[in-house]
Amino acid sequence: MRRLLLSLALLLVPANALNALAETTPQPQSGIPANSRQLLMVLTDNWKAVPAKIQRYERTGLNQPWTPVGQQIQAVVGRNGMGWGRGLHRHEDTNGDYRVEFDKRAPAGIFSLGEVFGIATETQARSWLGSLKMPYTPITTSMRCIGDHNSNHYNEIVDINKTKSDWRDDDNENMYQIAITDEKAYQWGVFINHNVNANPQPRDNKSGSCIFLHIWKTPDTGTAGCTAMTREDMVSIIRWLDAERQPVLVQLPQAEYQRLKSSWALPEM
Repeated sequence: MRRLLLSLALLLVPANALNALAETTPQPQSGIPANSRQLLMVLTDNWKAVPAKIQRYERTGLNQPWTPVGQQIQAVVGRNGMGWGRGLHRHEDTNGDYRVEFDKRAPAGIFSLGEVFGIATETQARSWLGSLKMPYTPITTSMRCIGDHNSNHYNEIVDINKTKSDWRDDDNENMYQIAITDEKAYQWGVFINHNVNANPQPRDNKSGSCIFLHIWKTPDTGTAGCTAMTREDMVSIIRWLDAERQPVLVQLPQAEYQRLKSSWALPEM
């Protein structure tokens, strides 16, 4: 009976009143999460540009201004620039041109930051870094980042000696080998939470995997989709990051930064 009376009551409510009610319904958040107190902002000249600049920011609370921390850091993004990624931002804020696996574009958008990783043990990392306030994963010889999109562990760092295999080995990254050879890219790094299930745009099997902050090869060499910098700058960022302050990464070309600056409440850079 109560349901019947409620239905009849709604029929008597003017349409314009119902529309007004709908307009007051909370909408998906646009911009940086309210609980974030640390921000890494990465800007490039355009969608296809490889060189980038990173600026760190902090704030004391919601609606408080972002304050720059340190000097700008030189970095590189994907060899083919950027394409939209799957993160904390809304699909409505994008142009629909999303990066896909193997297109060598770094993800644009807003992303939380996950675990720090390195070839040091956690005890060594805490000693060498002097400050470690993020979850830490030591990279051993059995660590892989799963790139097989048919695996339930797609886009996860796993220990293959401790995890039941459901992947093709050829599609995965041997993180230890990458950490000890050439530029030692994964000697230190940070997992970018792109294309993970915790995001409003949950994980799919085509938008890419194993996207990190890591050490670059040269100032002119783009990556397969990560954001890279000098070893010194990577270590400096790791020391600064604090999980309790909910750090986020914002990556955009300049034109998109200008377009979204107001709605995302982004600081000057």
